[in-house]
Order: sequence, then structure tokens, then C-alpha cells
Amino acid sequence: MNRHLLAAAGAAFAFVAMSGIARSDERPLIWQPIKNSNTSYAVKLGLRLPTRLEPEAGFNLGVNTTEKGGRVVDTPLVFWSRIKAASITRPAYEMSRDIGVNLDGMAGSATISMNYYEKQIATPSFNVERHSTYSMHYSGEQGDWTGLEASQSIKLRRAATGTAFSASANSAGGFNTFGAGLGIEQKLGENITLSGNVNRRFSDADTVASVNANYSFRW
Repeated sequence: MNRHLLAAAGAAFAFVAMSGIARSDERPLIWQPIKNSNTSYAVKLGLRLPTRLEPEAGFNLGVNTTEKGGRVVDTPLVFWSRIKAASITRPAYEMSRDIGVNLDGMAGSATISMNYYEKQIATPSFNVERHSTYSMHYSGEQGDWTGLEASQSIKLRRAATGTAFSASANSAGGFNTFGAGLGIEQKLGENITLSGNVNRRFSDADTVASVNANYSFRW
């Protein structure tokens, strides 16, 4: 019942968003198809208000399928919102801070996150990017907050080719577990990104390696 109500609300929200009339430079409509993997797809729908804090809100409509046959196994629907706390844009420097909330009505879970992003031109050939995220998760299954998670990453990107090398560190469960990773990323145009990562949590014996190809389009 709740799934059908949320799906109907998401469809109505998308119809209203696409029917709105506004100046193109305000970019009020968020419509972003995303390929998470070969079996997981999603579309991000929402609205952005052209005010100082640039508040955004909307739905993520997803489809998860099986590897063989493409049978649909899940259709996740998540409500999201974001408020920009600070933003600086200069020719050689960018910085933004925002606060986001994700609500999954089906699972009864929620996430509150604080994100920091900084980009600066280190040399004529390389840009340096830094990401920081702190988040709190609420588990509907456990009926309680599951602790603080934190992650930090730094990325060195070659401006001419879009190739980037990154290093990251993260913690979970209120800093009870720690992990680290190394990665390489290559942009192919504006919408496709190839990436490879090697990650390891210090509490685990195995190192996890992954290769991904992600596609996203924002209109």
C-alpha cells in the first residue's frame, strides 16, 4: 500500500516538475538518469528553488534486476532533500558545504549527512579535490540510530585528460572500524566515468577490488 502511494506521489511530482515554467538559468528541474551497475538503474527527480540556500527535494526511483533474464527484484523509492550551507566559486577555487536527508519509507530507514567539497587549481595541469562526509544512519529494522560514519578523500585530477588518482579513509560504527582505499578514475565525456578501486577495512582479512562504469545525465 505504502509503495503504491509513494510511487504515485513520485509520478505526480515528476509531472508537476516537468510542467513548470521558469527561466532556463534557474534550472529548477532535476532529472538525472543513473546507471549504478549492470543490474541497478535509477532516476533522480526533484526541484531546486533559486534562493540563497538553494534547497532541493525530490525522489529517487530505482529498479534492481537479476543478472540473468533481467527479472525485476526490487523497485526502491527514496525521498531526498538538500540545503546548501555555504558556496564559493572563483576561477581557481571552489568550495561547497551542504546538509542532506534521505528517507526510505519502505525500509523505515533514514540518513542525515553533512558534506564538504573543495577544489583548487594546484598547477596549470592538475586540480586537487577534497571530499569530507559525516553521516548518521537510522535503522528501521533495529529501531535506533546505528552510529556516526565519516569519510575523507583527496583526489588529484589531470585537467587535460580527466584522469584522477585518489586516496580515501573512512570509519563506521562511531569510529569502531576503520578503512582505507586507493583509486583511479577516467572521465569519458561529460556523462560516463570509469573507475577502479582497492579498499580494505583494517578489521577484515581481505582486500576488496572493484571496477565500475557509471553513466549519469543531468538536465
